[in-house]
Amino acid sequence: MTASRLADVRHVRIESHVVSFTLANLQKYGAKGLEGLVLWLGEVEGDVAHVSRAIVPEQKSISRESGVGYFVEGNTLFQLNRALAQTGLRLIAQVHSHPNEAYHSEADDQYAIVTAEGGLSFVVPNFGKAPLDPTIWAIYRLTQGEWRGLNMNEAKLLISMSE
Repeated sequence: MTASRLADVRHVRIESHVVSFTLANLQKYGAKGLEGLVLWLGEVEGDVAHVSRAIVPEQKSISRESGVGYFVEGNTLFQLNRALAQTGLRLIAQVHSHPNEAYHSEADDQYAIVTAEGGLSFVVPNFGKAPLDPTIWAIYRLTQGEWRGLNMNEAKLLISMSE
């Protein structure tokens, strides 16, 4: 399989079990009033990315009067990179929840784990209590070093689910 750049991806196929796993884990954090993070891994060939796996990295959740959030420490990121190198999988997207409205906050921009041009960041509203359709979540793509929100039409053209 030929490796390609995430920036070249024009279509992302996400296996349905990845979406179910993601929402279930975000809801576990949400039940405690916390944001959660799930990472989507897969392969990229040409202009198609295929997301086949989701992992919940070790994370430190915070809840303060000023808001909620999470942090992933450097050692966890090192272990993730080592696992990606060993398996040949790629980090395609990060998915995290917000308490209410789904949007990419300044902290989301600054502390993104996905750093490859063309990478994706999904924000799920209501602590993960959302439909199984990721095209209606808030979707952002790293474009020229900036997180750019996708509109509904762009999301529907880019994302599809498979069994």
